[in-house]
Amino acid sequence: MENIVDLHWFPLVSQGNIYSLTKLTSTKGPNKVLVASLKRKIYLCECHQLSNHRIKPLIKELLFTYIPSGAEIVSVDAYNKSNEEDEFVIGITIMKYNSETSIERYLNIYTEGAGDGEENNSIEAIAQNCLMVELTYTPYHLYHTVIPHSTENEIVWLISGDDAKVHIIREDETSHGYMESEIEQYFPEFNELNSIALWIDIYYYDDYKRRVTVIGCECGLVRVSDVDAIKVEINRNWTLRYDNPVSSVRIFPQRNIIKKPWSLEKTPSDDVKAKLNILVNTASNSIVFEDILSKGLEKDVVLRSNNATACVLCSCIADINMDNQNEILLGTYEREVLVFANNNGIWEMTSKKLFDAPIHSICYTDLTGDGVNELVVMTQRSVHILMHDSNKIQEIWIERFRKIIAKKKENE
Repeated sequence: MENIVDLHWFPLVSQGNIYSLTKLTSTKGPNKVLVASLKRKIYLCECHQLSNHRIKPLIKELLFTYIPSGAEIVSVDAYNKSNEEDEFVIGITIMKYNSETSIERYLNIYTEGAGDGEENNSIEAIAQNCLMVELTYTPYHLYHTVIPHSTENEIVWLISGDDAKVHIIREDETSHGYMESEIEQYFPEFNELNSIALWIDIYYYDDYKRRVTVIGCECGLVRVSDVDAIKVEINRNWTLRYDNPVSSVRIFPQRNIIKKPWSLEKTPSDDVKAKLNILVNTASNSIVFEDILSKGLEKDVVLRSNNATACVLCSCIADINMDNQNEILLGTYEREVLVFANNNGIWEMTSKKLFDAPIHSICYTDLTGDGVNELVVMTQRSVHILMHDSNKIQEIWIERFRKIIAKKKENE
């Protein structure tokens, strides 16, 4: 992270957790980030490009309706349901203690307001339009994914609960609300976990015909499934068990796959040939399982850092050094973000950065709209926004431009 510099920082009035940060991916401009704290405060982080090429970070508190006084925010997630416009849907799980024995738990889903016009789709307007789903369990990880259909993929919510189950919440268009469905019908890989799922990750490939699902549980269980998404059948299952809770799991291709422009979307997809890896983080180890579609869980690599006792709380997959290969970022309780890169087939720690408190969440997304991602790190006390050094970006751009010109001349 030598070429990463500080862009902005702001404190949190109360701490969040590993589920308290999510990004809003825009189709028309810069992305945004939502940060939630335990005591009801939710912040929107965005950046504006000024006329003098300077960047102005903007942090503002959003007032979401139906989060009562005394409620605690457990998790937050969001997605854009349109490929052409910004139609954000935001999910927030909350808990409220009414007495020593009575707890209310809800999934609040915020969508665009009624009517046309951009003002009805602003984040402020979305925060005022809430649909509530009462929960009978204490929520943990809130995650969105898709159910493939022949016409259009349906986006659904998955929630892990303290009842050792994963629940699916789907939109009911007839009632204009949301309701829970039987998860076995759509995601059989979540059957009979018998433990609290602390983290879920799902990766679709082969044009949404197949998917890989990985689940990390509180008891140390890790379940990996290769699923036929059309027949809704499990082709292969792998199970591991560790001595410590699994704080996060990630599925990622070794090569950074960039989404094709709309004009090339009908060309064959590259992700069919991608070698998929799985990252598993426990309290004591971080392990990468390489090329799981071909080798299953046979090829595993333990990530070694200078601190053998580092406790990993969160992780992020990002091409942080812009070499077209994905790196692994680990956030630790020891206040460090560790960066691991694959050099000639060997995973090595290449850099690290110290922060002010234990790292709860990491996000890598384009907040400035210039095509270069920023790094957002949420700690127990604050949120840090970091950006790539502009001089280094310029060097990379000039080098790649020269390669394009040279290749063009060779083909002439």
